[in-house]
Amino acid sequence: MKRVPDFLTASRGMIAVGIILLGIKGPDALELVILFTMIGWTTDILDGRIARRYYKEATWVGEREFVFDVILIFSGLCYLVMAGFVPFLPAAVYLASAAVFIIYFRSKSVTMSLAFPLAVLPFVVAYFNAPWAALLYAIWTVTVLLIDWQRFKGVVLEFIENAKAIQKH
Repeated sequence: MKRVPDFLTASRGMIAVGIILLGIKGPDALELVILFTMIGWTTDILDGRIARRYYKEATWVGEREFVFDVILIFSGLCYLVMAGFVPFLPAAVYLASAAVFIIYFRSKSVTMSLAFPLAVLPFVVAYFNAPWAALLYAIWTVTVLLIDWQRFKGVVLEFIENAKAIQKH
């Protein structure tokens, strides 16, 4: 049980690789990408719950949990570009601009703010191109929020506190 949170966290890296590879298949893989994305975010919820319940100290993998989250988000954009849903140039400009802000501010809140549109983008694309997958994703999202509302509130409050710290900077 001790390694389960690390396995779940690291599995997001493998899921991200799978999502990127589905870009080769193109637009026909969108439903599978949505499914992989939901599985990836489910591992995010579970790793934290298990780690908080059973362990006090973060491991090397646990300390990089946010990095695995960002990799999962980035993989969705890679798929969308490779599959032709998003043009390369706007995606590259967004990523380059985001990198400048992230490097300059070195803040989790800034990174979260810039990653959020990319996290939502697969849902938006699915809404127009695979409505049943978007509906499934929406149902999954509402269910997760209902089950894990306290944790969601904690993340939002952490975001707000970090944003306040940037203002003082």
